Amino acid sequence: MTNSRRTYNEAETVALLSQVGNRCPLCDGGLFYKKKQRHYKSYELAHIYPLNPRRDEVTELANSPRLSSDVNDPDNIVPLCLNCHGQFDKPRTAGEYLRLYQVKIEALRDERQRALASQYPLEEQISSVVAHLHSAALEHDTDVVLALNPKAADDKLDATMPPPTKRKVRNAVEDYFRHIQTAFLELERADPGCAEQIFVQVKSFYVMQKRQGLTQAQVFANLVDWIRIRAKAQSLESAEAVASFFIQNCEVFE
Repeated sequence: MTNSRRTYNEAETVALLSQVGNRCPLCDGGLFYKKKQRHYKSYELAHIYPLNPRRDEVTELANSPRLSSDVNDPDNIVPLCLNCHGQFDKPRTAGEYLRLYQVKIEALRDERQRALASQYPLEEQISSVVAHLHSAALEHDTDVVLALNPKAADDKLDATMPPPTKRKVRNAVEDYFRHIQTAFLELERADPGCAEQIFVQVKSFYVMQKRQGLTQAQVFANLVDWIRIRAKAQSLESAEAVASFFIQNCEVFE
């Protein structure tokens, strides 16, 4: 039986393009070109597992995982530039198939992560904590205790966290832990219970990440991105410093 090629509506096409950031995932080339003040498409929607595989393709991909039993499912579709699409199809190899399969797996995971993150609130006052990092010298005050005694970050990071990221977390804790703690103390005085609420929200977000079976590196990256967006952080480093604080302060990574 021969499969018919499905037509994808505008919303589906936009979603597929968004998954790859409007760039060809194989060569990083643009999927549009501009001519005479107008933009034109320079891509095709490619089937990762072939629409109607030839006998040699069935044999080549016999042991390869599938993204969907329906070859026309958007999960089995990815935008490719014209050149990469042609090379991917002719001839189709198991190695190239697995590469594009993994690209799609990561795109779908990132899409799900963005959708999940949007469901988890974070008090807007977190922005004042991030902004605190850009202030002048800060004094640490021990009059108020907000959480358990901090546990050394090094003791909580496992082998799934790359050494450069471990170093980044450790340095952020050493440089900013007291500053961030001071910011939370000031926030707690101004709005009692707010800091504790933020701690609970971060813990809840972490547990959601943990339930997905993500690695520590993935959890850290997702936490940083969530804080960066919610706090409107001026820099990625600010969000990383706050995320590292929560690792040290026991909300993240038991």
